[in-house]
Amino acid sequence: MIRTVEVREARELLDHLLPLIASPWLYVVVFAIVAIDGFIPAMPSDPVVIGLAALSASGPPDVVMLAAVVITGGLAGDRVAYLLGRTAGHRVRNPKLVMAKQKAERALRRHGGGAILVGRFLPYGRTATAMTAGSAGLPPSRFTLHTTLAAVAWATYAIGLGRLGGETFARSPLLGAAFGIALGMVIGGAYTLVERRRAKTAAEEPEPELVASGRR
Repeated sequence: MIRTVEVREARELLDHLLPLIASPWLYVVVFAIVAIDGFIPAMPSDPVVIGLAALSASGPPDVVMLAAVVITGGLAGDRVAYLLGRTAGHRVRNPKLVMAKQKAERALRRHGGGAILVGRFLPYGRTATAMTAGSAGLPPSRFTLHTTLAAVAWATYAIGLGRLGGETFARSPLLGAAFGIALGMVIGGAYTLVERRRAKTAAEEPEPELVASGRR
């Protein structure tokens, strides 16, 4: 989901990317943005991808190439976060990431690797679930399976929102990009409200132990 504090930064990034809109270098930059967002969750990849997808409805970039770099960038960033979790997950100090990591631990206890798919759509959830999977000893094969599903699902979601905005405002690509980003924020806000209500109920439930061997 889109983190609202990053929308301004995303707009600035889009402004810088527009001169590259027809250049192959655009895909290299998008790959880097999506990958880095996997282990440094201050990089606003969500609105950038949505905005570029909206522009693709009426011209470049090529939507197939965009989808390819978003998925591969997602896999690369998740792998780095997983390895960081295995080696230094206990050293996390960022308050928001610590809170997200605690939620990820509870989700992994309940749902195993499937929590990676859900976490991909939550603020800080992508980094938290990948790092927690690494520190909890989730087998690499299971992590790869679930992170691949998560990368494909998120790329479909983000590019789909962008294309919807681009098709809706075909004569104004930038307005279409803004519409797609705004729609993503609305969806993210609604989901957050639902999760908060659900968390109040789940907080009193006993949590099963996370047994790494049971997730193989």
